[in-house]
Amino acid sequence: MQAAEQAVFAQGLDSFELMQRAGDAVAEFVHANWPEGSIQVLCGPGGNGGDGFVAAAKLSKLWRDVKVYCMVPVAELTGDAAKAAALWDAEVGTLEEALEAPHDLVLDGLFGGGLTRPLDGIAAQLAQRGGRVVSIDVPSGICGLKAKPLGPCFVAEGTITFAALRPAHVLRPGSAYCGNVQVADIGVPVQTRLMENSPMLWLRLLPQPGMADHKHSRGHLKVLSGGISSTGAARLAVRAGLRIGAGLATLLTPPSALMVNAAQLTAVMVKPVDGAEELSEAIQTASVVIAGPGAGITPATRANVEAILNGPGRAVLDADALTVFESQQDQLFRRLRPTDLLTPHIGEFNRLFGDLLETATNKVEAVRQASEKAGCTVLLKGPDTVIAQPDGGAVVNIHATRWLATAGSGDVLAGFAGGLMAQGIDTLVAASMAAWIHGEAGRRIGAGLISEDLERQVPDILSALHGEIG
Repeated sequence: MQAAEQAVFAQGLDSFELMQRAGDAVAEFVHANWPEGSIQVLCGPGGNGGDGFVAAAKLSKLWRDVKVYCMVPVAELTGDAAKAAALWDAEVGTLEEALEAPHDLVLDGLFGGGLTRPLDGIAAQLAQRGGRVVSIDVPSGICGLKAKPLGPCFVAEGTITFAALRPAHVLRPGSAYCGNVQVADIGVPVQTRLMENSPMLWLRLLPQPGMADHKHSRGHLKVLSGGISSTGAARLAVRAGLRIGAGLATLLTPPSALMVNAAQLTAVMVKPVDGAEELSEAIQTASVVIAGPGAGITPATRANVEAILNGPGRAVLDADALTVFESQQDQLFRRLRPTDLLTPHIGEFNRLFGDLLETATNKVEAVRQASEKAGCTVLLKGPDTVIAQPDGGAVVNIHATRWLATAGSGDVLAGFAGGLMAQGIDTLVAASMAAWIHGEAGRRIGAGLISEDLERQVPDILSALHGEIG
């Protein structure tokens, strides 16, 4: 964001004009969403405080009851913040006065996302008193980059930021303090490398069969089953892939598990494969192959994964297909292709990528580094699922529910992703679609959810999405 601002300044745009645009956007956001009640504007000594002064001046012109309080005497402000304060022609109080002053809404302009130390003194007391809050950039007390509270922090009903999202807006725990986040366009051209997942990103790419399409033109998904006592996970995945639109779906099963799988599948084809050599032959017609659910951490699983990565179709690797390479990650990474997808949960991620989640600045950066290391798209499952590709592009999915924390949920997600990829969708886009639809299915079911329920929600979800396309 700072680099983008400097580029704008180099083109001749005055930095104070940018601050005025930001402050005006803040005022419009507040007035549109909180149209009634008195407003207490808290201004810090820097750019966020300047935005607060501009917003206060505009809100006053909109006949709002506004009082302004600043961390430092106005005479001590410098640069653009001083210019912004000059737009406010009424009294400016101290933060001590703000602590006891009556108000209906607080506009938090104390500190932005660049804060690196905890709030203290009166600022900390203001953060802890509660009440209705709207924050500028990020709630004061949150580190925008690490997405973590540094100590006491404001809890906002809404947050307005500029040009692009920060990690704190989409990653937990920081996102829990932001409320509804709006990104305002103030004329700073930012090439966004971090996006929040929503149908707005990919709705026009959602596959719909044309009048001339047939089952073969919609892709063939193949899923590798575990042994006779571990077949359920693969069935969850293959059903999910068929339900989300793959034209054909085949479960590749060890001969010992053939009957148990065949007895429970109808539209899904079942084919016995005995060893990696037979698997190599069976996947020659696959658009996408999913491996890992229920596979077992065995030499056979490793050989099967290597066979899949030598085949013509894209691969979705989950669960045991990842863990089996725990001690020899490079053996996996050198075989992966850019169009493949890894879908680990945190434990599997740590086994494959070591301490990246501890050493990286935040979860997004950890998954970006993992994706670059693996050479393919990585989806790290969680309440804030992060999807990244090797060029640094990243999507965070927060459209989820705690009820998805149940056995088999991740297998269904892998199936959704594989089924969309089988229809020719780009890997990052397919993973984003799958994560959102998975979350939406969980939200619709709610309490009592089991993983078998998820794919049954897909027809209604897809119908609703296609209805939005028109």
